[in-house]
Amino acid sequence: MEDKNYDEEKAKEKLEEEDLAQEEDLAQEEDLAKEEDYDEEAQPEYESMISLDEVERDTRVLTHAEAGECLHNLGKCITLYEYAYLNLDASDRGLTDISMIASFKHVRYVNVSGNRLTSEALCALETIPYLQTLRADRNCLTSVELKPMPYLQELTLNWNKLTDTSGIRHKSLERLELNHNDIRTVNVDPQILVNLKILELRGNALISTAGICCPNLTRLFLAENQIEKIENLEVLVNLTTLHLRSNKLANLDGFTEQCRSLNYVNLRDNELPRISELKKLDCLPNLETLIVLGNPSLSEEKEEKEYRRIILTMLPKLKRIDKDLVLDQERNEAKVLLKKIQKSKSKFEDSDLRD
Repeated sequence: MEDKNYDEEKAKEKLEEEDLAQEEDLAQEEDLAKEEDYDEEAQPEYESMISLDEVERDTRVLTHAEAGECLHNLGKCITLYEYAYLNLDASDRGLTDISMIASFKHVRYVNVSGNRLTSEALCALETIPYLQTLRADRNCLTSVELKPMPYLQELTLNWNKLTDTSGIRHKSLERLELNHNDIRTVNVDPQILVNLKILELRGNALISTAGICCPNLTRLFLAENQIEKIENLEVLVNLTTLHLRSNKLANLDGFTEQCRSLNYVNLRDNELPRISELKKLDCLPNLETLIVLGNPSLSEEKEEKEYRRIILTMLPKLKRIDKDLVLDQERNEAKVLLKKIQKSKSKFEDSDLRD
């Protein structure tokens, strides 16, 4: 009887694990769909909204009473058998001084986005011992440097005035968002950011992928930069998603077989002159989704059916091209085309839609 109960419990655990894995896959698909929808939408211009001169002229201090009104989500404290408010949302209040927040030692989530905070003002939060999530988008930050925060897992500093990434030393960090700043180079320590899984640097001034060297990274978003060169991808052995939309890539040198986990690549609105350049992606054994619309060699809608077929001759394992799933009919047509190419002893370059 005990063996039977044990087997039933094990079977139940296995089903729960499978359900959890399926939920995680669906969540990732939803996130990618949101990313593509995000690309379609015009984004507001926040960066010129606040100047440092305005911050210096008009101070706005968060009071204890006002901070208390920002608290929510009552929960159990980590170190005591007591309850306290775990979340504090002081966003969009025009604040220049948030030092009062540090007195709430048990908060784990803090949102101070949409204020007028400088990097010095943000340092007031360094002493919160168990902080796990910090959102400080749309401020006047010029540096990401904070003292190491041992429990910090998520940090978002979008729409600020950052120019580099040096000074991030939070060992538990899993997600880092630095979108829409003026970052020109990436400088992170992979020995410190060992847990970093998601990095967002869209809308900056990067010209290369060099410096992104965190081996446990799974998702990398680099849309809307000036990237001309792909470098150091061989280090990112766990990367599954690479988003490079709206850059200046004219070739795909830099992809290697070390990127064995990569299954989603977005190259939309780059400068690829020939469709045959995509042949360089055949070193990616698990690539399933490829977004390429908006490149010079693929810009005509009437050519979509043709270029999808040509892409499938080079990358037959693809399950999705642009927003549409690959159909069985397309696979069969690609096989026929491949046989013709092989029979004529021509090269994929000869199949380009235009020269």
